[in-house]
Amino acid sequence: MDTPKSARKWYGAQVKFSPCSDKYYSSMSPSAKATHKDEKIGVKRLKLEVPDAEPMIPLPPFRQTPGPILVSQSYLRRLVLERWEAEVKACKKAKKLQQLEIASGPGPALTLIQASLRRLVTDHWDAELKHCEEAKRAQLLELLLAAHGISKLV
Repeated sequence: MDTPKSARKWYGAQVKFSPCSDKYYSSMSPSAKATHKDEKIGVKRLKLEVPDAEPMIPLPPFRQTPGPILVSQSYLRRLVLERWEAEVKACKKAKKLQQLEIASGPGPALTLIQASLRRLVTDHWDAELKHCEEAKRAQLLELLLAAHGISKLV
């Protein structure tokens, strides 16, 4: 079997600078040679294999997109609803925790700064909830349109 020159060069470079080769020791200083030659190390030489000249080609099928999966419309609708309900629940929980964090200051009365922060937190999470509701409605509309074969709105 005839190997290409690049594979021979690679193999030669691997053998040349291998700690087990004589060429490796000739490039070292004399004191380093003495310490390496005097030591008895139980090193077993591994046989280096020359890489194959032919590239490995995977067997078909490869890089194929799987076909569409048929799922009922009600199942998809339930998945979308569950996902967005969980998102809404997480938003409400985060809003409540941040409000408790602000109100947990010293004393029972809220200061002006705490009241302002509480209003900002409430506005932020209300906007986030509104976004979640709009996204849920948009996804449900997409499902409904896809069920009727409409994939693009022009």
